[in-house]
Amino acid sequence: MFVVTSNQMYQAECSAVKRGTTFPKLMEDAGSACADIIRKNYCIGRQTPAKVLVICGKGKNGGDGFVIARRLWEYGCLVTVMLVCGEPQAKDAIDNFLLLESAGIDVIRYNDDLPLHRELINSSDIIVDAVFGTGFSGRLDPDLSRLAKAVNSSGAKKAAVDVPSGANCDSASIEGAVFKADLTIAISAYKPIHIMKPCCAVCGKTVIADIGIEDEDFKALDSVACLTYDARDIKRMLPKRKPVSNKGTYGHALCVCGSMRMTGAACLAVGGALRCGAGLVTAAFPQSAYAGIAPKLTEPLLLPLDSNFEGTFSFNALADIFEASKRASAVLLGCGIGFNKDTTRLTLNLIKEIKKPVIIDADGINALSTNIDILREAQAPVILTPHPGEMSRLCGKSIAEIVANPIAAAYEFSREYGVTVVLKGANTIVCGCDPTRIYVNPTGNAGLARGGSGDLLAGMTVSLLAQGMKPFEAAVCAVYLHGLCADAVAQKTSMRGMLPSDVLNYLPEFFSKFE
Repeated sequence: MFVVTSNQMYQAECSAVKRGTTFPKLMEDAGSACADIIRKNYCIGRQTPAKVLVICGKGKNGGDGFVIARRLWEYGCLVTVMLVCGEPQAKDAIDNFLLLESAGIDVIRYNDDLPLHRELINSSDIIVDAVFGTGFSGRLDPDLSRLAKAVNSSGAKKAAVDVPSGANCDSASIEGAVFKADLTIAISAYKPIHIMKPCCAVCGKTVIADIGIEDEDFKALDSVACLTYDARDIKRMLPKRKPVSNKGTYGHALCVCGSMRMTGAACLAVGGALRCGAGLVTAAFPQSAYAGIAPKLTEPLLLPLDSNFEGTFSFNALADIFEASKRASAVLLGCGIGFNKDTTRLTLNLIKEIKKPVIIDADGINALSTNIDILREAQAPVILTPHPGEMSRLCGKSIAEIVANPIAAAYEFSREYGVTVVLKGANTIVCGCDPTRIYVNPTGNAGLARGGSGDLLAGMTVSLLAQGMKPFEAAVCAVYLHGLCADAVAQKTSMRGMLPSDVLNYLPEFFSKFE
C-alpha cells in the first residue's frame, strides 16, 4: 500500500486521467466509495434511517461530500448538507452541488452563529467532514475552530473524507483545532497524516477507498512514493516452516554482541534471533562477559573471544569472528560491544571483509561513524539500524532535522552508500538499496522507548535475514512484527511497565496468533 503526499496524489490522478478516466468520474467514484464505506462501517440501512450531517467546503473535498450526501440519501438516510467557507467553486463540485439541490436534499449555510446549528449537530447520528482535503495547511479560522469543537463534543459517529479538516496532510501536523474522526476514508492511498504518529490519532480508523487509480499510476510519479504494509502483507513475506526440514533449513545467525558492562544487549539480540525462527544461532562475545551471558543462553552456540582490559572485544578477536562468519548465513554486529579503539578497528575491518549479509547496530554504528566510507568497500549487503542520535553521527544532520524529516534522512543516506537503513522512531522508516522502496512502519508504541528494544529488533532482523529473506523485506518484517508484538504486550500489561524482555518472551504466543 502506498503512502503519498498531496502533490503525488494529484500526479497519480493525472496519470489515471491520461489512461482514460476523467476528473468528474474520479470525484463520483470517490464519493460513492466513501458512502459505501460509511454505510458498511456504521450499519446504515439495518435500523431506522440514520440522520446524517455532511459538512462541505467549497473545493474538491466538498465536491466529494456532495456525492456522499447524494448516495447516502439514496440509501435512505435523512441527509442535511452544511456549506462552510462559502459556495462551491471547483467546477466538478458545482456540478455535484446542483445534482444535490435537484434531488431536494436539505442544504444550510453555516455562519458564525454556532448555537443556531448546535441542535442539528447534536441530533445527528453521523457527521461527515468534507471541508478540507490534502491541500490544507496552517490552521482553521476561529469560526471553523468553534465548529470543529462542537462536532468533536457531539455524540455522533464521525467520518472524515481523505483528511480530517485542520490536519496538515504532508507534514502530519496539527497547528490548532481539528475535526477528530473515528473513521477516515483515504482516497486511493494513505497520506502521511494517516500513518505518522502522534497526529494520526485524529484519523481514528483509516480505510482506503479504491477509485480506480492503479499501482502503475503511483509508480510513474516524479518522486518516490512510500509504502506501508498490513498483517496480510507481512504474513505473505515471512519464510514458511516446511513439514520436512531441519535446523539447516532456517539459516545460521552469528550475533557479535555484548561486553562486560552490557551483557543484556547480547541476550536480547540472541533471544530475538532464536524466537524469530533461525535454525542455528551463534553468540560471539568477549570472554570477560562470559559469566553474565552464558548462564542465560542455553540454545545458541557460544563463542567467547579475546577481550581487552575494558571488558570489550579485543582487536585480536577479528580472525575468529571472520572465520565464524564463513559458517553463518547472516551476521549481526554491534549490540552492546562498547565504543573504543579495539571495537572500532574490529567493526571497520569486519564491514570490509565479511562476505555475508551484515546488520550493524548500536556501537557498531558509532564505530562506523568514524569512517563511513568503509561502506563502499563492503562485500555483502549491509543493514544499518540507527536511532536519530546515531543517524545524526552518520549523516551530519542535527537530531532535530532528522526527527522533522526522517524519510529524507534515511533515503538520502541509503542512496548515497547503497545500504538498507532502518531509522528507528515512533514510525520507523526502512529505506532499501533500491531507491524506489521506502517503508513507513505503523506498529509499535511508547513502551518500546527504553534500552534493549533495539537489540531485540536487531536480533529479529538477523534471524529473518539468515532464513533467506532479502535485506529490505527482512528489515520491514522485523520492524512490523517487533512493533505489533509490543502493541500486544502493552495491551496485556502497560506501556509504562513493559520491558524488552517482555516482548521477547511473548514472541512465541504472538506468532501462534499472528500466523
